[in-house]
Amino acid sequence: MFNKQRLTRALILAALLMAVASPIALAQGVTHTVKTGETLSGIAQGYGVSQQAIIDANGIGNASLIYTGQRLVIPGAAEDTASQPAAPVNAEHVVSAGETLASIAIRYGVSMQALAEANAISDPSRIVTGQRLTIPGADAAAAAEMPAAAPAISEYVVKSGDSLAQIASEYGVTVMAIAAANGIENPSQIRAGQRLVIPTNAPAPAAQAAPQGNLQMTVSIGQQRCKVYRGEQLLYNWVCSTGRAGSGTKTGTFYVQSKYREAWGSRWGFYMPYWLGIYWAGGSENGIHGLPYQPGGYPIWANSLGTPVTFGCVLLGANESATLWDMAYIGMPVVITY
Repeated sequence: MFNKQRLTRALILAALLMAVASPIALAQGVTHTVKTGETLSGIAQGYGVSQQAIIDANGIGNASLIYTGQRLVIPGAAEDTASQPAAPVNAEHVVSAGETLASIAIRYGVSMQALAEANAISDPSRIVTGQRLTIPGADAAAAAEMPAAAPAISEYVVKSGDSLAQIASEYGVTVMAIAAANGIENPSQIRAGQRLVIPTNAPAPAAQAAPQGNLQMTVSIGQQRCKVYRGEQLLYNWVCSTGRAGSGTKTGTFYVQSKYREAWGSRWGFYMPYWLGIYWAGGSENGIHGLPYQPGGYPIWANSLGTPVTFGCVLLGANESATLWDMAYIGMPVVITY
């Protein structure tokens, strides 16, 4: 009788432990390894959880900053879903006149690097009208519902003193979009009386967000320091790098005229994360960016911050460039002095 009671108590205790343990295991979730082309929203949908839950569980500051091979905890997902996330169906996109790989990547919510790799593109600046691109991880059904590129419906006549950056900011489009729509090779060279087509379908990434206060950035070439102000309040004081001898950074007052999560430097053969374009030097745009890296992922100038090493751009560290990019907006002033 004693042994029977003991056995009964043991069974009840085991049942109680299982009842308690199950929700704990469920709350802890499963682990997902990010594949090329995946997005946080797609992963969340595949597991049936919210994107914000994954962000909170993994301490992700920016939903676009996930990378291939990253291991993510999926809170609240059952173990049997770990091998069954909804597989993304690759979409196909036909390149239209004026489009760039960056604008297409932004449209579908994938990285430019993933798009280049999926289509074996060694130089992301070279895509042609009519070219068919595979969009990795994009939902084909959702992509089919995206509106076709609408024809341009606005025209602007350039006035004396106008810049393409000012015009783009006024219409809420990017400098590159206007340049592409009008066949302008050097966006710094427009003339009074010139008629510009303003494309209505121009991609405007987070660049077109409303200004977050009276922000301004200053760059000191002599001190190799970059400062960010809101009004007269100093928010950040960072070590940075400017142009090397023969490729010096231009001085003057400029304004952020383009903003991309990553830009491709076709002349140099590397990607530049957290890109903020500020002025044109010949046919190339100079700007502010984080540590560049080659297509294989090898970082460049990682140990050179504080010395003039770039080809004219302003270089910030990884965390600093991400912080600036998140708060910057088209039209934000950048004052560069010696």
